[in-house]
Amino acid sequence: MACILAIIAVASGNLALLIWAVSFAALAGAAIAWARIAWKAVDIKATFKPPRVFSGEPVVLRVKISNRKRFPLPVVHLAVWLPAGLRAAKEFRSATIRGFQRQLYIPGRSEVVLNLPVAARRRGEFWLERVQVTLSDPFDFTPLRRKLGPEAVLLVMPEPRFGIPMSVRRRLPFGAPATASRMFEARERFAGVRPYEPGDPLNRIHWKLTGHTGGLHTKLFEPTRTADVLLALDLATGEPFWDSIYPELAEDAIGWTTYLARQAIESGWRVGLVANTHLTRGRGPLRVPPSSAHGQEAALFAALARMPNEATSDLAPILREAGRGMGRNASAVVVSSRPGPWLWHEMAALRRRGTEVVHLSPLEASLAGAGA
Repeated sequence: MACILAIIAVASGNLALLIWAVSFAALAGAAIAWARIAWKAVDIKATFKPPRVFSGEPVVLRVKISNRKRFPLPVVHLAVWLPAGLRAAKEFRSATIRGFQRQLYIPGRSEVVLNLPVAARRRGEFWLERVQVTLSDPFDFTPLRRKLGPEAVLLVMPEPRFGIPMSVRRRLPFGAPATASRMFEARERFAGVRPYEPGDPLNRIHWKLTGHTGGLHTKLFEPTRTADVLLALDLATGEPFWDSIYPELAEDAIGWTTYLARQAIESGWRVGLVANTHLTRGRGPLRVPPSSAHGQEAALFAALARMPNEATSDLAPILREAGRGMGRNASAVVVSSRPGPWLWHEMAALRRRGTEVVHLSPLEASLAGAGA
């Protein structure tokens, strides 16, 4: 268009039109050049710091924009959409979107880091929806917009609504935040066999070697000061489970279990979890076996943060199945607001087998606190 206007201006001898055509061509060329270089060597990253928090703890969304080329970015419009369940701090909140909006200037070969405070409204796993960045020239003639989907995830774990009484804490096998003083067996570290002695548990018998030699032999494992504890979480308040579903009481049980898991891990115990709910339908009840493998702590807290607050079965059969592999070196902590007869029976069966079993009830503690 600028060329056509220039030809018309020369043919008609119109100087003003010629000047206008040249100016229009210069602006068009500048816009084309800007469109080619604007997004070159520009990187945008977004992460939550820290990536895992408990309810009520401070967390920030860190957005880093790097401009590695020599030319500056005169106008940068940044818009960050937060997922449902997260909100921006009041003084940083946007009036038009659920998130943040900023306008920046970024010099050449530099970077800008924004720490945007975020508040979590509930427990769960939250993925950042999207980040929209618009780069524009100084006159805002040529805005270049991109929508990004950074893999920023925040895990919000529940905290108890009310504190766990000291009388309850004293009943825990890991009540003091110190490494266990007794010696246990590391079940994943096989150390050898020896002839069977009266009193050896049946789950320690090496059946293959027994079949070859014709005499009973017992498996030996390397000694360790790290014990196993199984946290059994009951999201119902009685039996059958479909008759007693109270999401608020279930949230109290989840909060207590999270606190217990943190205390046990800090005390040097290997922590496992079973619950009468599921993360994915058709996959059975939730199970996280005790382990010292890398990532065990993250898997445990992710399950506590993501699990539904409604029971899908009774806890008794789940505890019975999980208790088959537990020996005298293991402990079980059952968090149930109001256990039913079947669950009491399974806890008694574990005690007869030599497993230390502790029952905790957030409902009883809440009623006792209200009465006091």
